[in-house]
Amino acid sequence: MIALVTGTRTGVGKALAEHFLDRGDTVIGCSRRPSGIRHPAYRHHEIDLTDAAQARSMFRAVRREFGHLDALVNNAGTSVMNHFMMTPEKTARAVFDLNFFAVLNCCREAAKLLQKSPEGSAAILNVSTVAVPWALDGQLVYSASKSAVEQLTRVMSKELAVFGIRVNGIGLPPVRTVLTRTLAPETLDAVVERQTIGRLCEMDDIVGPVDFLTTGRSAFVTGETLYLGGVQ
Repeated sequence: MIALVTGTRTGVGKALAEHFLDRGDTVIGCSRRPSGIRHPAYRHHEIDLTDAAQARSMFRAVRREFGHLDALVNNAGTSVMNHFMMTPEKTARAVFDLNFFAVLNCCREAAKLLQKSPEGSAAILNVSTVAVPWALDGQLVYSASKSAVEQLTRVMSKELAVFGIRVNGIGLPPVRTVLTRTLAPETLDAVVERQTIGRLCEMDDIVGPVDFLTTGRSAFVTGETLYLGGVQ
């Protein structure tokens, strides 16, 4: 499989890229800064995804080298945790630029390559968050941007079905990363208590569902967002 994963410098994106590489896939990754991944089957693009021209350049490079894609994982994103009345418009627009518009642009460019996939079940997977169904206070801008991504997933699944491309999402709870270690324990505890499975999400919890949604094993699944941890 040839997969493109955005936001591979750290966290979930890096873990997914390494997982795909370990199972023998070719991975194209990107981030604004250099990657620490060193593997002969890995290609890294140092770009700003909010710049549509830079994104197009990356996909042109993929087309020249590989001719097609089998999967796109839109993982790159940013968040802001603040009351909406204390969130400047510039900050809100920056969140939407990366969380929504960059995803839209990547899907548009990737679709041209995914429809050429020889796998017979090309896939787009968009990373969302449990902050959408939970409507957490202090996360209006972040959850609104991801809600837009979930609607994108539903509508795009219909528009790309004719090309043999499936579009799904995965909604992540708090994941044990460097970022969560900087949060107050009581903040994390309050969120984890809302899950059916009462613990932090680990990287190993994510790779199984991602494997399923990006391969032919989910050939009859599209337009869905799968939430992890149990949403209640």
